[in-house]
Amino acid sequence: MKNTIVKRLTSRIDEEISNREQIRYLKQFETDLYIDTLISIVYLYTRPKKGNQKVAIYFTEVISAIGHSIRSKLKQPRDSGKAAKTGAFLLYTFEELGMIQVVMGASANGHGQYVVKVTDDEAICKLWTQLASDKIEKLPSEVPYAPWTSSTHAKGQRLVKTGNRDVLESLTPETHPMIFESVNRAQSIGWQINKEIYDVHLWALRNKTDAFAEIWELASAEAKTTKLREANAIGSIAKRFLSKTFYHLYYYDFR
Repeated sequence: MKNTIVKRLTSRIDEEISNREQIRYLKQFETDLYIDTLISIVYLYTRPKKGNQKVAIYFTEVISAIGHSIRSKLKQPRDSGKAAKTGAFLLYTFEELGMIQVVMGASANGHGQYVVKVTDDEAICKLWTQLASDKIEKLPSEVPYAPWTSSTHAKGQRLVKTGNRDVLESLTPETHPMIFESVNRAQSIGWQINKEIYDVHLWALRNKTDAFAEIWELASAEAKTTKLREANAIGSIAKRFLSKTFYHLYYYDFR
């Protein structure tokens, strides 16, 4: 399926993008350069968010995430308009191949808004499971992260989840040694998946036990599907790290 996506995208880029289009920059790059990033983002943004009761997957969120990630991968300047057009163009191939469908739905305020419906979750999951872990965003690392030495990490994240520049600029290992020592110690600790607990997870999900009663008791078929996808997604991530040690990048929230 991955090869099918690559071939179809390559064909569409050649046939559908003229030299006057804002996304003509895609013609300069081989699809293979960013296909793994594209699959990772499509998978990530069509997953239900843990603890979030919102069922709708908003089209604008998905295409913006795709566009910004691909443009960053290809070292293009940040441009929200071009990112949205890039994301919409690339996502359409997944719709062509029957994995998703873009339809008119309702937003939180009741107004009409385009949403993404997953029509072949198995295909999207299979594409994702075939990717190497280091090609996937928002997964733990199999090697320890570099220690924090300033308020901005080498990977680009901020030490404190805040937009307050004064706070960020005031943080240094010299002025706040405890803050840096604590976060660096935490992220130097390796984690492992408990294989026995993982097997129980699979058994309980397969046999529809009370452990997942929150899913089986839902009256809405759509909500039930969403919760089931969330449980399967968590299991898929755990499976990747069986018999491996992995590490998290830590940071502080605004408090």
